[in-house]
Amino acid sequence: MFFAAFFSVFSCVDDEGLPNPDYDKGSYLTFAKSEGTAGVLAGTNHFDYVIDYETIAAVSGSHDVKLVFDAANSTAVEGTDFQIINATDNLASGENTGKFTIRVLESGMTPIAKVAKFKLQSATIPNTSFRQDFTLSMSLVCNAATFVGLFDVNNGLFGSWSGQSIVQGPDPNTLLLKDYIEVGYDIKLTYDPNSGNITFAPQQTGYLHPSYGMISMKMAVSGAASKVDFCARKVTLNVNYYVNAGSFGDKVDTLTGI
Repeated sequence: MFFAAFFSVFSCVDDEGLPNPDYDKGSYLTFAKSEGTAGVLAGTNHFDYVIDYETIAAVSGSHDVKLVFDAANSTAVEGTDFQIINATDNLASGENTGKFTIRVLESGMTPIAKVAKFKLQSATIPNTSFRQDFTLSMSLVCNAATFVGLFDVNNGLFGSWSGQSIVQGPDPNTLLLKDYIEVGYDIKLTYDPNSGNITFAPQQTGYLHPSYGMISMKMAVSGAASKVDFCARKVTLNVNYYVNAGSFGDKVDTLTGI
């Protein structure tokens, strides 16, 4: 009995012997979690992220709770990278949860994440000693769906042209260069969604050289990597063009979104 009583008293006080509000079931503020990630998809203008908060017990009466941006410890800029849609939320009597909405703006985002830190504040509800900071990591997200379209081409062997169509391929993580060199000959590329590295099997271009016949293409003999940058809408192909009799050497083809 002595140990049980001692533990009960010990658990409800802080290091200075004062009552610990986190354990007396009062209406004390805390974030529901301490961090989150918001990715705004390229071409969608913005993404709304909801930050949840709560009180340990339901409140009595009406209380306003504010979400305060901690600019000094953030890399994101309010008004440029994001907006706080509702900086003040009201908890009605009997409630113990609320939420704020952060609008992440595509115009301020890059693939490199920015961080915004927030705190809770209320004139009538005290804060707990835990989960008092919320960190939101925000960035631009790009994928094949926002990447496809028309491109300008600078081809290392065949020259330059505009209006090249790139579409998503029939298999996962593939792209098709439609009628790339000749009509009826699509070039299939496979990409790694994490690194952006591109690989492709040897394929015919459809172009018949007057002396050597069909020109085909394969990955560069040098081993130089080919890549796709979905956010920049750019493809860099390190390619070797060849015929049965030999090779035209490694070339670089660059396709840039229009």
